[in-house]
Amino acid sequence: MGLTAMKERVQSTASGLWAKRPGFLRGRNLFIAGGALGAVLIGWSVFGPKDDAEPYRTAALDRGAITRVVSATGTLQPLVSANVGATVSGPVQSVSVDFNSQVRAGQELARLDPTPFQQRIVQAQAQLAQAQAQAAVANSDYQRYQLLQQRGFASEQLMSQQRAARDTARAAVASASAQVATARTDLERSIIRSPIDGVVVDRQVNVGQPVASSLQAATLFTIAQDLSRLQANITVDEADIGEVQEGQAVQFTVDAFPDREFEGRVSQVRQQGVAESGVVSYTVVVEADNPGRILLPGMTANAEIVLEQRENVLRLPNTALRFRPADPELVAQAQALVGNGGRRGASGEAQAQTRGDGAQRGGQRGRGVAQIAESLQLDEQQRAAAQAAFENAMASTPRGQGGGDRRGAMRRVREQVIAAIEPSLTAAQRELLTQMRAGNGPRQEVRNQAVVWVLRNNRPTPVQVETGVGDNGFTLIHSGLNEGDEVIIGGGPQAETGNQGGPFGGGGRGAGGGVRIRGA
Repeated sequence: MGLTAMKERVQSTASGLWAKRPGFLRGRNLFIAGGALGAVLIGWSVFGPKDDAEPYRTAALDRGAITRVVSATGTLQPLVSANVGATVSGPVQSVSVDFNSQVRAGQELARLDPTPFQQRIVQAQAQLAQAQAQAAVANSDYQRYQLLQQRGFASEQLMSQQRAARDTARAAVASASAQVATARTDLERSIIRSPIDGVVVDRQVNVGQPVASSLQAATLFTIAQDLSRLQANITVDEADIGEVQEGQAVQFTVDAFPDREFEGRVSQVRQQGVAESGVVSYTVVVEADNPGRILLPGMTANAEIVLEQRENVLRLPNTALRFRPADPELVAQAQALVGNGGRRGASGEAQAQTRGDGAQRGGQRGRGVAQIAESLQLDEQQRAAAQAAFENAMASTPRGQGGGDRRGAMRRVREQVIAAIEPSLTAAQRELLTQMRAGNGPRQEVRNQAVVWVLRNNRPTPVQVETGVGDNGFTLIHSGLNEGDEVIIGGGPQAETGNQGGPFGGGGRGAGGGVRIRGA
């Protein structure tokens, strides 16, 4: 019964009661009729059908850039710096420079009290004079005995003794001369000088402070050679380091200038890992210009290493991959459209659209097999064997793992699959496997199958697409849609979904490992 008909019926009933009842009853009947009408209106507004559902929101496919990056942090440091200490001991007599002082190589930075060093020079010179006098006497004695031997008055044994005395005296002179030179060197070293041209970025000494020399002498000054260029030592997780290479572009920001982006390039990937709290990371050195010298050593760099960048590609908003209609019939259409394709390589999010959490795990399995198949160029029979091995390995892998545990489990599953298909590999495929294990194999982009929704006759219609690399804003489309096509990104009645990731079930990883992504 419609709302209008119900209103008319209530009004008719109220009019009849009003006409037939005595006057004292008409008021009560009118009150009852009004209450009934109000209850009907409230119930209809709450439980009746809604004609004002939110309209579907759509967005058009366009062409643009997609950038896949690794995010990491590090500390800015000078490209070349020198820690200056003291090689001799003594109290500081004067300090000639301060923080931010520009210095030249050889310029005096500080001076120790020279008095003890000057006294050592005097003492060494006295010892040298004494040694020279003794050497002169020894040499004179040797010459006299040499004449006596020529006349037959001195034996050969006596001549040998005189010769040894002369040589010993000469050695004493050489030793005393070295002591004088050492004392003079110590006096020179009491003046602490800059080893390079640069700027004083740290000073740890004051006048009157005693300085002790040792094998691990304290740093008195830190000199940065040139602050027009800096380096950032950033820490990259072991799951991401495999795709980081020298020469890759880097963008970074610092907290002091949050709205300004600086650019650099990877100059070194250090091979020694650092384990901390069970997490292994690697140091990547990034060199960057310092325009206006506004960047300072010690600042924290929030860096993004560009792994892959595609320009002018057909891209789909990621919100379209996250859309799921509430109508079970539409979901069934999507399942029929995809068929078994999701298990062969659909993305985690695309599977979540059509098959829920179980299908999302199927997408994860499909990507793993697809990566191995692309890297080793497997034929159909080998792909089937790899798929079966993958399914068996995944079935025995505990679920619910996170972080490093999940990555470690996936690596073990990958090795089990490779071990299962390795006997059937050809010689060329074995060579590709060797390169892949060494980290030198070709990187193949994994193409995934996904489902998006378009409006046809004001009704969502599923369309299967082939996706590629993605970032946190867009996903590359290889086939299934054209530029300008409108896809549903929201609105309308939707199914309640949990926390979903990016279009690849891992935050837009695309063909690479566990990398973070950067919006286009």
